[in-house]
Amino acid sequence: MRLVIETDLYSDVDDVGALAVAHHYADLGRAEILSIGVNTPSRYGYQAARVVNDWYGRDVPVGVLEPLDDSVFEQDYAKYLAERYGRTQDPPESAVVTHRRALAGAPDRSVTVVSLGFFGNLQGLLESLPDDISPLTGRQLVEAKVGKLVAMAGTFPQGREFNIVEEPDSARAVVAGWPTPIEFLGWEAGAEVITGKAISTRTGDVIGDAYRHYSGPGVGRASWDLLTVHLALEGADRYYELSEPGRLRIDPTGWSTFDPDPSGQHRYVSRTAPHLATELNRILEAPPLSRTR
Repeated sequence: MRLVIETDLYSDVDDVGALAVAHHYADLGRAEILSIGVNTPSRYGYQAARVVNDWYGRDVPVGVLEPLDDSVFEQDYAKYLAERYGRTQDPPESAVVTHRRALAGAPDRSVTVVSLGFFGNLQGLLESLPDDISPLTGRQLVEAKVGKLVAMAGTFPQGREFNIVEEPDSARAVVAGWPTPIEFLGWEAGAEVITGKAISTRTGDVIGDAYRHYSGPGVGRASWDLLTVHLALEGADRYYELSEPGRLRIDPTGWSTFDPDPSGQHRYVSRTAPHLATELNRILEAPPLSRTR
């Protein structure tokens, strides 16, 4: 499966866990990560994403939300990863450009887009104009190349959730205007799935260092973003149950409501398997293939 991943990496360690899940499936030959976009302006987010890529031995293009600044978080593990493991960095390009290039080179309907965090980059992608990468608009590129979008967003069947509430305008634009089916993993689906306890005690390990620096040794963290990537790669049959079709409405304040509709292109995770934490921890703790050869 070909993946385009959007992440707000810097504010929560589950983004590192999510990238680890994607890279693990790439190690198994079941995924190809085409591009990664960081949808917060922190200059440490894209550097931390490259650190994770390096850990798994892949040079995945990473784009950014411009302009970059020195935004930090109280538990800024991304800055820690960048400063401890980072290398000399080429200047990043816009995530919109990075994703356009990835989509333009992919076969039709072959890409799954994963949204972790805010929707500004995806809004920019939809609104992008033809350029030297592709004669298609962003919306036309998405229609041609993407099979579905899988997003960590919302509280179901209704409520307020951080990824939407913090930037409701871009969330509304993407959710209302995205031309393919969207599967949502809501806050309630990941809040009680705790992962990372064991790996956070492992030293000399990028993933373990990230979890330890964010949550403390042996503590772990809720698994919203890991589950979203896992859902995108595994589908709903074995580990997840999806709702009936419908449409997610978002009001100007970020309050979201799911309306059942047989003709709707939206569905949300209504149930998860009880052993998902064990499965995700197994993935997190698996050494990268590049380091076992």
